[in-house]
Amino acid sequence: MARLSRTARSLTALALAAGLTGGGLAAGQAHADQGNYVKTLRCDSPDPFPGPPLRITVDVWNKMKHPSDGLPAPAIALIASNNRKQGIFPNAGIYTMETTVNWRNVTTGKRGVVRVPTRASHVTWQAVIHPGHGRVDFTVRQKIGVLALVPMVNPQYSSCRGSAVA
Repeated sequence: MARLSRTARSLTALALAAGLTGGGLAAGQAHADQGNYVKTLRCDSPDPFPGPPLRITVDVWNKMKHPSDGLPAPAIALIASNNRKQGIFPNAGIYTMETTVNWRNVTTGKRGVVRVPTRASHVTWQAVIHPGHGRVDFTVRQKIGVLALVPMVNPQYSSCRGSAVA
């Protein structure tokens, strides 16, 4: 009986270790609704750190059935990212970003503004706009600074424009 107990304890420990390290069977992972890819915009900005300008791409997605902000469709998602080359000290600097998206539904005349504050080791943000159905023109304004005891040190400004159908 002691042998069975020792075996049961060993199997329990093995199962626990597999669970903690990610081994074994796992349930399927849920993925966010990405809608339809429309286009990629360039929205480059000067880097508040010394170095070359930041190459920022903004992916535009429309026909979002389940937007990430939880509000009802239709929606257009703008997802920005950049692959800044890491220097001698990777992730040593933190960016603070204030992104504003002004949009206008050309079909209905509806207008709106979305503001997205972000803090990260590289430039990244996501804005979701809810313009109703129709063609939408939008302008993205970025303010990118450095977090150095206080946010937004050496702010740099940039803007870009785009359109999509919601």
